Amino acid sequence: MNSQRSDGDFEKTPSQGGLHSPAGSTDERQPGQFTHAPVLAAEVVQGFRDRRTPSTVIVDATVGLAGHSQRILDELDWAEVIGIDRDRRALEQAQDRLSRYGGRARLVHARFGEISDAVAPVAAVAGVLADLGVSSMQLDDPGRGFSFRFDAPLDMRMDPDGEDADVAGFLLAVSTKDLIRIFRENGVGTLSIRYANALKSQLPVATTGELAEIIVSATPARLRGGRTHPATKVFQALRVSVNYEASELIHFLPAALGLLDRGGVMQVISYHSGEDRLVKRFIRLVETGGCICPPRLGCTCGAEPAGERTTRHAIIPSDDELAANPRSRSARMRALRRTANDVADVLERYWQQVPTWHG
Repeated sequence: MNSQRSDGDFEKTPSQGGLHSPAGSTDERQPGQFTHAPVLAAEVVQGFRDRRTPSTVIVDATVGLAGHSQRILDELDWAEVIGIDRDRRALEQAQDRLSRYGGRARLVHARFGEISDAVAPVAAVAGVLADLGVSSMQLDDPGRGFSFRFDAPLDMRMDPDGEDADVAGFLLAVSTKDLIRIFRENGVGTLSIRYANALKSQLPVATTGELAEIIVSATPARLRGGRTHPATKVFQALRVSVNYEASELIHFLPAALGLLDRGGVMQVISYHSGEDRLVKRFIRLVETGGCICPPRLGCTCGAEPAGERTTRHAIIPSDDELAANPRSRSARMRALRRTANDVADVLERYWQQVPTWHG
């Protein structure tokens, strides 16, 4: 891997005084450390195994605690990894876990939508992985405010040291109309208006416990006894909004395709229907070249395919993985291989069409 480092690079190699876990172990937890079981890890590695590029770099665009990166480095002896994450606290632990791989791994503090700048000066890669959503570390840290299992400050920012507003501040600033739209776009459903009105009428909401209590109180009694807590999708919708996750994904997908070498593979793991729908539409656009011609008439617009899906359907966790890691239950992975030398036309068509991709 190129030895140069971009601004914000988080890695310190052993010769530079980097952090190390005891005896190179990646399993022993230190105070304040968390564990995270990487979802669909075997399937991710398999997707990258058939390398068809001169490049050996794989970008883990949401590296978190480096579970996927470790599996890639352990099982693909040719691979080098650049890990990206906006969460500095996660990067500190990822650095510890990856230090034993020396120059085969480096970390960069950045949003995954900034992938092109984050991996510079590398210009072409063999693979890109994005595991979307919140990590177990973030869910299990009471102080981060991601879960209603703990009564904590209402934060939910993936970069708590950044300048973006937390959920408590977001609720004060957002209009009721926009809050309803956000809930609807993120699967809250028919209770979106009711929940938005309840939250806006009881401001300020300072803690996760207060938010959960308001949502439960606004939920009809007949709907409170299900397997899923009434506040689950509300928490998810607010997290997606304060972290600009939809916008990040919209920018990440074309940037990742452009970064892939011809023959390179992009794999995206999503956890809710909105994310999965966007990924599916992007893959379809790349496969068709962005053609907008009626199928029955054939293509006359000059579109050329720029890639192909590597699996016919989305990959989901096996029964064994679900038993070992129940949090993986909503995961769906889709993958794409770049087949074109030039993807400029398909990316132009993407930016023309993506504003119309609603619902």
